[in-house]
Amino acid sequence: MNDNRAKRRLMKKIITLFILSLIIYGSSVGQETGKTIVTIEENSDKSVVKAPGVKIEVDNFSDTITKITLGTRRFEIIDDYNKSRIRMVRVPREKFKGHWAGCDIGFNGYLTSDFSTDLPPEDQFMDLNGSKSVTFSINFLQYNIGLQKHKNNVGLVVGAGWTFYNYRTDLPYTFERHPETGETIGVPIDEDVRSVEKNKITTSFINIPLLFEWQIPASEPFHRFYISAGPYCGFKLGGHTKLVYKENGNRTKDKGKENINLTPFQYGAMVRMGYRFINLYASYNFSTFYTENRGPELYPFTIGISLVQF
Repeated sequence: MNDNRAKRRLMKKIITLFILSLIIYGSSVGQETGKTIVTIEENSDKSVVKAPGVKIEVDNFSDTITKITLGTRRFEIIDDYNKSRIRMVRVPREKFKGHWAGCDIGFNGYLTSDFSTDLPPEDQFMDLNGSKSVTFSINFLQYNIGLQKHKNNVGLVVGAGWTFYNYRTDLPYTFERHPETGETIGVPIDEDVRSVEKNKITTSFINIPLLFEWQIPASEPFHRFYISAGPYCGFKLGGHTKLVYKENGNRTKDKGKENINLTPFQYGAMVRMGYRFINLYASYNFSTFYTENRGPELYPFTIGISLVQF
């Protein structure tokens, strides 16, 4: 009996210290921001302490003497048959949360104005090696807007992400601007002198989506299928060309940052869907790869998977 009382006293001390640490933290942050960070509610039955992302409930009469909620996990301290034990349960999210933030990887390409991957003869210098044209994204910002009062499976997602596009051709051309018209053209390389190993154009954009998302079934809070779709726009951060070739037996790399009329602003539509660890996405640009009338009329697209979700 004495051991059980000692255990209960120790448990209460741990809980009290945890609550005090929250209060001290909230007070220090509150002084800096001018906002109330920690709130305390007390009545004859229980005490409740709330802080950002944390909720602690101390019950004076129930066998579950304390509940500590951290995000979607709740730790329940139970006094059962003169024993104290801790049980972890998952708590459904109260608010809508979409699927954007994370890391994506996929393949990118482009289509002609008639939605074909076959390029006209004059644009063959842009013919892609599709298996090596890879895109990678870090979607670092997400804001969720729920559209329901009593459910959390329909809403809007606004965010931002950095995307790196790699367009690989492997063809014996350099990308240059025509000295008279200013259009981007492909200039043949003398294959007798140079053997091309790699040839590509890379660009990077900050993309901003506005997605409508629907998650089903609404009654299942943890394992839902989701599908989202909507427009997005992007602002170019940079771009360059890279040519790797052998000349007279020597391997050489040429990296060019000259202006070849890559579009500075892109816009299009995106679709994302998934279930548990399977998450797919696709996008299509309504804007052209090059600035309008400054190069071949090509419309970029991407298809890929989400590796990590935040």
